[in-house]
Amino acid sequence: VTGLAAAALFTGKVIFAEHSPYQRTVRTERQNAGHKTFQLQLNGNLQFDTADEYRYHEALVHPAMQSARHHSEIAVGGGGDGLAAREVLRWPGVERITLVDLDPAMTDLGKHNPLLQAQNRGAMNDPRVEVHNSDAMVWFRDHDQRFDVIILDFPDPTDYSLGKLYSARFYRTIYDRLADDGALVVQSTSPLFALQAYWCIDTTLRSVGFSTAPYHVFVPAF
Repeated sequence: VTGLAAAALFTGKVIFAEHSPYQRTVRTERQNAGHKTFQLQLNGNLQFDTADEYRYHEALVHPAMQSARHHSEIAVGGGGDGLAAREVLRWPGVERITLVDLDPAMTDLGKHNPLLQAQNRGAMNDPRVEVHNSDAMVWFRDHDQRFDVIILDFPDPTDYSLGKLYSARFYRTIYDRLADDGALVVQSTSPLFALQAYWCIDTTLRSVGFSTAPYHVFVPAF
């Protein structure tokens, strides 16, 4: 349940609200072209709308998977909703997805909520998906495993706790965790509405040794 004042901040009808120690999660629903769609908000920021989230997650996952020579060991930072994992599991040869998301409330939603389970096609319950509820900066620092593809699906860097996940220090760690012929993809805000942040992320990646190929995709919900 959420208060009337808080509910008025969202364009759709609030159907679920929960506080965890890490964030406030709100799910809303609305009519979209005659169909009911669902949205997920974290701390008041839209994360996805079921009407078009596929545009974002397909664009996030498949170019990196296509760029890598091998696809057996994949890491996802963030992505507790299971939607990026859903796209990874489309690829043959995937043996394990190591998913590192700080908030167990979010990964529990991905595993057990019927609406989200339907959207991620049960990806979070696939035996190949190994979930670690941990700070990604700490987890990747403390584990020396190397991955064929690393997908960083974090919210926009709007505060220090998120901004550190876009830092040179973190990207140096990720560089060391990537296979020699592997690929990394990073959610990097919008080059249209957050131009400085977008190119700052690109510059930071290049500063630690990555070669970058910036791109963007239009997602109407945003």
